[in-house]
Order: sequence, then structure tokens, then C-alpha cells
Amino acid sequence: MKPSPEDLIRSCYKAYETKDRKLIEGLLTEDFTFSSPLDDNISRERYFERCWPNSTHLARFDILNLFVEGDHAFARYRAQASDGSSFTNTEFFTLRDGKIRHMDVFFGSEDGQSATENEVRALAEATATPCRAKDATALMDLYAPDVLAFDLINPLRYTGSEEVGKRVGQWFDSFDGPIGYEMKDLKVAATGGAAFCHSLNCVTGTKQADGQKIEMWWRATLGCQKIDGKWLITHAHSSEPFDMETGRASLGLKP
Repeated sequence: MKPSPEDLIRSCYKAYETKDRKLIEGLLTEDFTFSSPLDDNISRERYFERCWPNSTHLARFDILNLFVEGDHAFARYRAQASDGSSFTNTEFFTLRDGKIRHMDVFFGSEDGQSATENEVRALAEATATPCRAKDATALMDLYAPDVLAFDLINPLRYTGSEEVGKRVGQWFDSFDGPIGYEMKDLKVAATGGAAFCHSLNCVTGTKQADGQKIEMWWRATLGCQKIDGKWLITHAHSSEPFDMETGRASLGLKP
């Protein structure tokens, strides 16, 4: 049984709230296209590259108006971001056979610069999910093949996604059970096809070697580049302050 147009559109926003990509994939036709003031009739594949990452920082959608006429619908909503900010958009849907065939988004507050920064923010925030899942392969999908990483431990640098992925896998394996992972105070600056961002990150968990429970904050900086139309991490730098008198890392610091 095909969903009603109202249910179909509400499910679309629900997928963004719950970060359920499988749900929204089932709502869109295979030849789905998307347009906005920043996108000119892009394909379904490009939509998932360009727009879906925004789900990571969108927490809630409140539908203010929803009008349906035949195979077309207008929806006006207020979206709330995870940082507490909000904005209002209007979207026009073209429907076919119980799915969304095309979507036009109308907004006035976002420009190209802020859209770029939101894409980079979504990339940075997306690193948290594979870390919590201890999935090195999924994490490396967010990195460029020639990524350069400055880690907290020896050596001075790790070069290439294969080497970085191996190091990440070893780090995940050092924990017994799940990992807690948090990002705080994420700031983004982007221009053209290059960007950088910085944040305070925290990991919690139990060490495999001795059963020690840890909660450690560190400083993280990411350099990003748009490669073949997709933002990827090209440089990752992690650092921990240390006590000049003792020469030991200050692992107990908290923001």
C-alpha cells in the first residue's frame, strides 16, 4: 500500500531527525533530482553526497504548513540544529508512485559560503559515528587517500589512508567494549575547495590491557579539501597539552 503524500513527506523529515539513510533511500525514486538556490537539478547520488551529511547536525523538524494537490505538495517547516539554532524553509515536492521524484528547496538566509561551511561541519561531525562503532573502514571513507596525520603517539606522522587506517584500527582494538566519543566547540572556516576546522574531542571507555577506565579530552584540527565534488579530510592533527615541569601529558584536563 502506497503511503499518502502527507505521510511520505513527514517520513522524509523523520529520516533526517533519526539519521536513517535507509529510510530516505526508500522514499526517493531512482531518478530523483534536487534543486535549491545552490543546486541545479542534481542527481540522487549527488544529493546524498551534497545534502544528506547535513542530517548530522539537524535535530528536529516542525512542519508549519503542508499542502497537497495531486502529485505535488508544498511544505514549510522550522528546523532546529543540534547547536540550538533554527531556520525556516519551504520545499516543493513532485511525487510519483508513492515516492518523491523531485524536490525544490527555497531559502534566503544561507549563501554559498555558509553552505560550504555546513558541508565541512557535517564531514567533521560524521567522524564521530564510526569512532563509536569502532569501524576503521567507515572512518577512512571520510579521508583522502593521501591524508597526512599528526597523532598523539609516535611516529611524527602517518601518511596515507592505509597507514592511518591501520593506526585507527589498533586504537579501536585497545578498548574493551564500546567507545564513547564526543566533539565540543567545533569551529569551521572554508573558502573555495579548502577548509579547516578545530574542536575539543573526548573519548571514554575501558582499556583492553589493564581494564582501566579512561576519559580523555584532546585538541583536534582537520584540514579538508573538495576532491571530485566531495569533501574529504586531507590532514588530521591531534594534540594534548603537557606539564612543562613534569614532562607528562595533562590527561585530566576538561573543557
